[in-house]
Amino acid sequence: MQRHFVKFAGTLAAYPARTLFAWYAVLVAVGTLLLMLPACRAAGVDSFTWSEALFTATSAGTVTGLMVISAETQLSFAGQAVVLLLIQLGGLGIMSIGTLLFVSLTGRQPVRYHVLTQETLGAPLGADISRLIMLVIGLTLALEALGALALFLARLGDGPMLEVLWWAVFHSVSGFCNSGISLQDASLAPWAGDPAVILTMTALVVAGGLGFPVLLDLFHLRRAARDRRSLRFHTRLVLLVSAVLIVGGMLFLWLVERNGAFAGMGWGETALAALFQSVTARTAGFSTLPMSELAYPSLFVLLLLMFVGGGPCSTAGGIKVTTFGVLTLQGLALARHKWQAAAFGRRVPERVLSTATAVLSVYTLALVGGLLLLLVFESRNQAHAADTGLFMDLAFEATSALGTVGLSTGITGDLGTGSRLVLVVLMLVGRVGPLALASLLLRRPEGPKIRYPQSEVIVG
Repeated sequence: MQRHFVKFAGTLAAYPARTLFAWYAVLVAVGTLLLMLPACRAAGVDSFTWSEALFTATSAGTVTGLMVISAETQLSFAGQAVVLLLIQLGGLGIMSIGTLLFVSLTGRQPVRYHVLTQETLGAPLGADISRLIMLVIGLTLALEALGALALFLARLGDGPMLEVLWWAVFHSVSGFCNSGISLQDASLAPWAGDPAVILTMTALVVAGGLGFPVLLDLFHLRRAARDRRSLRFHTRLVLLVSAVLIVGGMLFLWLVERNGAFAGMGWGETALAALFQSVTARTAGFSTLPMSELAYPSLFVLLLLMFVGGGPCSTAGGIKVTTFGVLTLQGLALARHKWQAAAFGRRVPERVLSTATAVLSVYTLALVGGLLLLLVFESRNQAHAADTGLFMDLAFEATSALGTVGLSTGITGDLGTGSRLVLVVLMLVGRVGPLALASLLLRRPEGPKIRYPQSEVIVG
């Protein structure tokens, strides 16, 4: 059996993008079948339809958070446990687990896995992949355990101890994995004014959205020979862009909503609400108030934050903060008539700029295509005047699905089967697409190296 597994894994190793998609497809399929079991439904709840189970399994497995099934009223403890398991496996990344299994069973470390791991985790080519992935898994579990302990202590005395413990564990894993799935239909609204809960969840979401390379760099868990006197360029860029987006989003929401959705809140609660929504919009999908209460400018800014997302190799989605960062550096360089995009005394390689451009282009095309299909399915050829607000709702929903965020203006449960399938595809593309695209760009071009004559094109 081991020989057959080695042969199968070796074949998949030659096609990492297919491997990643295959494992997520298996995860979603198994999750769908499990959620359709009677044991996963709460007492008195009718059987879930296949589209409901598929949508929920995809949302949990891709750590998105959009829900058509209530975890609070429709799922039993077993159903909640299945969702939590899907979140954890999706957050860790099936590619990491598949690599670990392959290395541990065969004792071999294929060159393609070395290259892929170097690109995704920032590891040197000679790194022990199994040890590196064990560090990633260990760091994930350690941070989730600390988060669960903090949440448990914050809510100690709010109810039966086992219920509070389960709530703390579920939300810690969901927070770090940036899934946005909560055991309450109101998400974290009941604790909107509780700094202990909200700040703990904020820390978990930020940590999960930074990416494993940044966490390994910050916690000095890389190889012993690492120069610890300074952080890597990648780490600095992720931290800088993340901080700018968090603070900028917080200030904008506070200015726009202080007399709107945040009206009636104290100064501290307003600041807490603005901070949390700015953080969760880029990565997680939790909320402390309904998105439908926000004004259009706030929704549009949240949409932009969802589009950017978190750090590479993290549990977050989006085009990633590094893509946004290097393209911004390139734009600033062109505006200043500089020949190179640089920051922190380091130049961004042309290969990285080309990859960032490709990621932005493909991501935008996927978003536009998904939104167009949602409009076709949901507008029902009605005039614009008859569908006030529908475009923003669907654009928000599509961006949330592709960015694996999970925020919604409240229309998810009302979408038809066709629209749900579109969101399922967007969630899978949002989770698998960026890494799959990166793996394709890592391949060497095949065939003769022919350089065609150059021609000018007018742009802009």
